[in-house]
This record gives sequence, structure tokens and C-alpha cells, in this order.
Amino acid sequence: MKIKNNYKFPEQYRDVAEEYISYKHSLGFKFGYDDQKKCDQLLNYLYNNSVSKDVLKLTKENVDGYLSQFTSSRPRTIHANQSYVRQYGLFLKRKGYDPYIYPATLIQCPKDFTPYIFSKREIYRIFECADWIGPNKNKFVNTPHVYPAILRTLYACGPRIGETVHLKTEDVNLDEGIFTFHNGKNNVSRMIPMSDSLTKYLRKYDSFVDRSENEFFFPSLKGECYSPITIRNTFKKLMLQAEIPVLPTGRYPRIHDLRHTFAVHSLEHSIDEGLDPYCSLPALSTYMGHKGIESTEYYLRLTKHYFINVLHYTQAQADIIFPEVES
Repeated sequence: MKIKNNYKFPEQYRDVAEEYISYKHSLGFKFGYDDQKKCDQLLNYLYNNSVSKDVLKLTKENVDGYLSQFTSSRPRTIHANQSYVRQYGLFLKRKGYDPYIYPATLIQCPKDFTPYIFSKREIYRIFECADWIGPNKNKFVNTPHVYPAILRTLYACGPRIGETVHLKTEDVNLDEGIFTFHNGKNNVSRMIPMSDSLTKYLRKYDSFVDRSENEFFFPSLKGECYSPITIRNTFKKLMLQAEIPVLPTGRYPRIHDLRHTFAVHSLEHSIDEGLDPYCSLPALSTYMGHKGIESTEYYLRLTKHYFINVLHYTQAQADIIFPEVES
């Protein structure tokens, strides 16, 4: 699936939608295809559920009606929709209208989420299964090369899937082994080095892939890049093939857990090398594009060493919880 950039809105409220998108862009938000689709969902509801068909009138009644569609959704989904309708109300107020503004006290999202940290053996199995991927249904010759390369990049460097698929060839310096990620989350751009082994692997990948004037480092068909959704769906299939167990929630680990795994394995490696992990946190925080060190410090609590040193487990007890695995 390719990345889509421009959503086609119905003529009835196209002008309002495009003005709202321009407004969000002026505030520094990317507001890509998925956000535009969400905008259409809201405006379509307002258009079809108001007597005047006026999407510039935002009342408490139609806000409550719109949000009622998500009452059975997960807290994060409810939170996102509450925030979205609130932001649209603030936009209308800025334009001089008198809309209902949804309260700033949005539903709280649970903060006790624990990411899944893959073992090195599990990572090896995932890569092994990815290496057996063949051409897709369109017989796209790059497919067998792209997926293994993307997954190795996600694990070896810890970038987000969205910023990874948007990498262009000019952003990947294979001579010096450096990625340049532009305007990632929190509008953070950064340059990060890759390991010698990943550099060597991507040089080989680059010699095999056929771009046909496609500007993206991981090219899809028709000059586009891959959609994160497509990568996530394939990753789920790889979980099955690699015999990764289902979590207690009934779900499989997410592709974003490769980023979490990178962080934890990096900290464990630095500790094994005799480094103070707290001295490593600032560098890792910058590497991962975090706004502050607090976000990175969380990973220290997921390491084997934290359980030994902080919770006073013995080495033998920790080895049971975190068994050694072969790479």
C-alpha cells in the first residue's frame, strides 16, 4: 500500500476542510492523509446531523453525538477523538464563530502500558522469516529486499516506522553510515549513525533494489513509499511464522516494540561494557528523538540490571526472569 498525501473532500465542505488543514499546517503539524480522513469523518457527521447542514456550527449536542460513536473504543481512541473535536472548536472560535469547545479535561489514557521486549533469539527468527518473503501479488521485485531491510533498521537504530518509510535516498549516507531523519515526532530532526554491520547490509540492499527514479530509500510502486499500515500487517504475519507467542491481551507484539527493544538492548549493552547507564541516557535520548531524558529513563526499568540492582534480585533469580539467549 502506498502513502497517500491528499484527501479528496466532498464539495459540500471542501473549502472548510482545506482551510482547517492550512491552519494546522501553520501551527507546525504535518496533518497528513490519516488526519485529513479524520477531518472528513467529523465534518461529514456535522453536515449530516445538523438541520442547516452547516459544518461551521459546533454545538454541544452534535459534539456529544459525534463522540458517542466511540464510547466502546479504547481510552486512547476516545482521548484522540475528544482532542480532535476540541481542536476543531478552537479553530472555529479563532475564525470568529461561537462554537461549543469540548473541555480540556479529556479522558485519561492508562499509563501502566509495558512494551514487549523481544529476546535476541526472537529477533533472529523474525529476520529469518523476513528473509524468505517473496515478490508481492504485483510481482514487485523490491518486496523481498525492502521488508528485511526495514525490520533490521527498526531494530538496529530504533526509529519510528513512519519516519523510516519516509527516508529518501539522500537521507541515507552509506559511505559514512548515517541516517538523517527530518521532522519526526515533536518536529525533531536528527542525524544518527548506524552500526558497521547495518551499513554493510544496507549497501548490499541498495545494490539489489530497483528504484526506477523513485526517491525513497525503501521504494514502493509508482514512485511512492510504503505505508506504515502495510509494514505492520506484514510484521504481524511474521509473528505467526516466527512462533512469537500471543500476549496475555490476546494481541501480538507491535512493530513499535522493535523500537522499545532497541532501547533496552542498547542500555543493557552499555551496562555490560561497564558504562554508567545514566551517562548513556542523554545520548540514547537524542538518538531516539525524545523531547527529554525522562522518556528514555523509562527503559532502564525494563533492563535485567534494574531488577538486580534496584529490586535486589540475585543474579540467579534475574537469569530466570531474563534468560540468556543466543544471537
